[in-house]
Amino acid sequence: MLRPHSWRAMQDEFDFTTKDLKHYPHFDAPLSLREIRRLVTSPERVAANSFYPFFLYEESWQPYRSADAAKPDKKTRPIRYGARRDAYIFAFYRRKLSRLYEARLRTLGIEDCPIAYRQVSKSGLGGGKCNIDFAKDAFDEIDRLGDCVAVALDIKGYFENLDHRRIKQIWCDLLGVAELPPDHYAVFKNITKYHFVDQRTTYRRLGYFGLRERNGEMIDGFLRPYRDMPKQLCSNADFRAKICGGDPAYPSIIKKNDKPHGVPQGAPISDLIANFYLLEFDVVMAAYARARGGRYMRYSDDILLILPGGASEASAAVAFATAEMLNHGPELRIKDSKTCVAQFERVAGALRFQHLAQRPDEPAKNGFEYLGFRYDGRCVYVRDSTISRFFGKVAGAAKRDGRRHVEANPAMDAGDLIRAFDFSLFSQRFSRVKKEKLTDDYRSWTFYSYLKRSAEAFGPKGDRILKQARGFDDFMKARVSGAIVTAAAKRKAPAKTAA
Repeated sequence: MLRPHSWRAMQDEFDFTTKDLKHYPHFDAPLSLREIRRLVTSPERVAANSFYPFFLYEESWQPYRSADAAKPDKKTRPIRYGARRDAYIFAFYRRKLSRLYEARLRTLGIEDCPIAYRQVSKSGLGGGKCNIDFAKDAFDEIDRLGDCVAVALDIKGYFENLDHRRIKQIWCDLLGVAELPPDHYAVFKNITKYHFVDQRTTYRRLGYFGLRERNGEMIDGFLRPYRDMPKQLCSNADFRAKICGGDPAYPSIIKKNDKPHGVPQGAPISDLIANFYLLEFDVVMAAYARARGGRYMRYSDDILLILPGGASEASAAVAFATAEMLNHGPELRIKDSKTCVAQFERVAGALRFQHLAQRPDEPAKNGFEYLGFRYDGRCVYVRDSTISRFFGKVAGAAKRDGRRHVEANPAMDAGDLIRAFDFSLFSQRFSRVKKEKLTDDYRSWTFYSYLKRSAEAFGPKGDRILKQARGFDDFMKARVSGAIVTAAAKRKAPAKTAA
């Protein structure tokens, strides 16, 4: 069980800094660092905290397809994020539980198995590992074994299907208690039986979203720029009246997760829960892989087994993992359609690759895909879908920035608008920046930074990576110019001045 600590004793390990302050619009007012510290370090205040509903929105993306494949349906993922004060509490308790979880991993000897959402140090190099390093670890293991199979499995709807009873059992076990203390129970209850509101419905209810005019047409959109939205969206009185249903004219829009499973993906503690939930599974699978001279890794809901052998060893591993998963929650399942199995064979001193089972929704080209990379036994590439999504983001940003450029310069024609657009500044958000220094803080990376770091990490095997994004400048300029021409054609012709 955690012993009481003074704030001063825990400051170095658990302190909040200005980088942790949250500025997004929500139901609560911003807190100062002093107020945050007083809140999260008081078990009594945490236990009595009235948690606001999460905001829900759908994150959607278009899966990659090869040129000769049918266009797949868009994928969506529900993301929920809490009010600021609630998020600080979740983050603080995440840190407390994370310390215990990390100690448990070391005790069990599986600290190299669950690799997502953790600070994993690079051996002798300083800094922490990211997906590039984890992918390299996996491909290095393939090189070490030579004749082997790589088995990638995916858990269906992982965050949405985590069993609440099991979460509580593991939570208690980490704390060394039979029942959760009141403060921990408040956090547990509000991350499992959580309340939420639809983000768009909330903005509309409070008057920030609705019909607005653009280029002579009425469309749905924000009635003021998002950056100008107040940090506290409404008063407590308006929250009770317009959101909770206190005013009969405004029926409640709050919903509750009444299911016995599921945690909100996007909350600061949900990632840790997703890690410790499969603690026993990780122990069993690590032992299975080690007994066969291989390796097991899990990145949240992505499971990887690299084992000596061929098709029979792969089939046995898939069957074993699928059966074992059933022991860890009634809703958890391995998604068969996401299973990918690759065989590597050493022939004449080189590795030869072939697929034994392949994901139908995202066909790989001559390589085994893991954490955004593709390896064929000789060369490492950034996955085709990653490159495709990057160019998709550039196209989306070009359309948005091109339109805004036209709106900001109503008197200029398309040609002048294109000549006046700062392509260099736009490019810096995605591509190479002069004198760019690579740091371990991935949040500062551009896509070029990511490609460069990847190429350096994989060494000679990664010498094709930077070439995968060639043609970026031409693509960017073409998309921005096209967006400007389209937006200029749609706007009303500027009024002519009298001679």
